Amino acid sequence: AEVAVLVLAPRSGRARWWRATRADDESPTVDSGVLPAAALPPAIVEGLSGVEPHAVDWLVDQAVEAGWLPGLSAREVTARVVPLPGRDAPAGVLLVARRTRWYDDADVELVRAFAARAGAALTTAVLYRNQAEVADTLQASLVPVEPAGVAGVQWGTAYRPSQASLRIGGDFYGAHRLADGGAVFFLGDVSGKGVEAAVFTGQLRQCLQALYRVEPRPGSLVKLLNDALLETTQAHGQGRFATMVLGVVRPHRDGGLSLTLAGGGHLPPLVLRHGGEVETVPLSGMLIGVVPDPRIGEVTVRLAVGETCLLYSDGVTEARGGRRGDEQFGQDRLVHAVTGCHRMPAAALAERVEQVTCDWLAHGDHDDIAVLALRATGPGGRPRRHLHSVPAVPEDPAGEATS
Repeated sequence: AEVAVLVLAPRSGRARWWRATRADDESPTVDSGVLPAAALPPAIVEGLSGVEPHAVDWLVDQAVEAGWLPGLSAREVTARVVPLPGRDAPAGVLLVARRTRWYDDADVELVRAFAARAGAALTTAVLYRNQAEVADTLQASLVPVEPAGVAGVQWGTAYRPSQASLRIGGDFYGAHRLADGGAVFFLGDVSGKGVEAAVFTGQLRQCLQALYRVEPRPGSLVKLLNDALLETTQAHGQGRFATMVLGVVRPHRDGGLSLTLAGGGHLPPLVLRHGGEVETVPLSGMLIGVVPDPRIGEVTVRLAVGETCLLYSDGVTEARGGRRGDEQFGQDRLVHAVTGCHRMPAAALAERVEQVTCDWLAHGDHDDIAVLALRATGPGGRPRRHLHSVPAVPEDPAGEATS
């Protein structure tokens, strides 16, 4: 052929096409374009239905009218259109055209053989594209959502799944505004890693989004969530469970915050006081989704303006690295790492925790890492996205640097 045009089956009402044109012995030039499905030549539409058009004269006229045969007139050109076989319908059509000489049976068979191979390749590509789009959509729905803005509260988050290519994992966090001006917030970790763990976190987040509207008390809310997860895991024969800290934050007139925290087998939160000291919140409780009536710990914490509460997953404390490569980061190193960081905005603090954890790992394998920080900014406080300088990590009690 002197001109070959590939037209893909329309998608969303539009059809993409590519054209290769060769003059004499020069290399072909390729261009492309898009046509509305309604503007496709009738012969192309017929080919896309699986029928091979045979009327050569009007076929050439349509190709000329579509602008696909530059510098050629209908009187000097012969053309054929061959469907490209697809899975359920043709993946597209191939139009070939050349001057004077007719396409005989051998020519047509050669074009059909090429079209069959091209159709198989295109069908595979389309199937892969569709699967990739589904995967991207599901991944986007499972990635942790940034907390909702609440007056007097500054949020900071960090998230690093164990499998970076998936972008999703078994750790989760979030916050939802309450009608009274406060918010319910949470951070947790489900058993397992990868896609299955991410799907389970999606189910858990959906349960939370429905239940917090009917039960704002943290302890009772966690128990309702436990019942919902038990029903789901038993129905599907799964043995999954979760740990989490769930709290309700409400602002005070003095600009501080009151946090009511409920614990479900998760690591205790840390509080960075304005004097620089770091306190461990004495919060305990049982795993979520294991037994019908778990013991759920509950405690209330007050934050003055400029103080921060830090929640984190075991991907931080159980990160293995250091000089030997197999030593856990641990709770003590985490406390040392955030000591002196009480003036940091919440976003900088969360990034600080992620940074020192990853430094400790030194690019080794790790569990999912999630961090949620909330800072009392007072009634006039605004979110600040810039980062303060990160202080050096103090040495641990054994004298080893923690980064």
